[in-house]
Amino acid sequence: MTFLQIFLGALRWREISADCGAPLATTQALRFNLIGAFFNQTLPSSIGGDAVRLWLVGRSGAGWRAATYSIFVDRAIGLIALAIIIVASLPWSYRLIDDSHGRSALLFVDFAALAGGASFLVLGRLNWPWLKRWWGTHHLHACSAIANRVIFSRAHGPKLAVLSLLVHVLTVVIAWCVVRSIAAPVLFGQIFQLIPPVMLITMLPISIAGWGVREATMGLAFGYAGLMTNEGVNISLLFGAVSFMVGAFGGLVWIFSAEKAAQGSKPIEVPE
Repeated sequence: MTFLQIFLGALRWREISADCGAPLATTQALRFNLIGAFFNQTLPSSIGGDAVRLWLVGRSGAGWRAATYSIFVDRAIGLIALAIIIVASLPWSYRLIDDSHGRSALLFVDFAALAGGASFLVLGRLNWPWLKRWWGTHHLHACSAIANRVIFSRAHGPKLAVLSLLVHVLTVVIAWCVVRSIAAPVLFGQIFQLIPPVMLITMLPISIAGWGVREATMGLAFGYAGLMTNEGVNISLLFGAVSFMVGAFGGLVWIFSAEKAAQGSKPIEVPE
């Protein structure tokens, strides 16, 4: 399921990167995503994997700006899709959580993510001249414009929507496989309601590969839902172990990749 998730993520990234001026073949996007999965285990959140994917695309001839845009827009669209899933499941997850503090936290996380995604998309539709003059706002505005173009495109929009939703649904399926493997007394519906908010919080770049934050959040979410906290921690640990093993496979892809051979023993550096 994790490898399938990476493949679907590669298909989505391929669609986005083509519109950013950094076209990728399916096999190339899949290979870069596998390598990114390895480097995701080395830095907070997905910073390591995104940085290496950016470097790989930039060195392939697409240019650093197009490579950066493709990574940023890909992450932004994934975040928007996750926020939509969380908000859509809110009526059921709100009933699942009895604790008032847990409900408040859930509402805050849900609408903060949705507001952030909506604000990002609205930015690309603004025609204020200063947005295009300032260095920081210029690139952010350009990324937002690209995101609007691909999301609301008849050619790319439906495909991106399906791929983005499937990527996050597979996260729930992976967690459900872990639940089944240890015979935890948790229903699929409960996992579907609890995992997306936990994954959203895990995106915060405050721990290596999400370790610690994911376990604490999962245990807290399970406790708020009236489930056993230790089961949530166990599920989170095994979920992280699956990601680590798949990342190790991505490390082998990196070791035997043409990019690694061409670079030799030189450190990875992005030229000024």
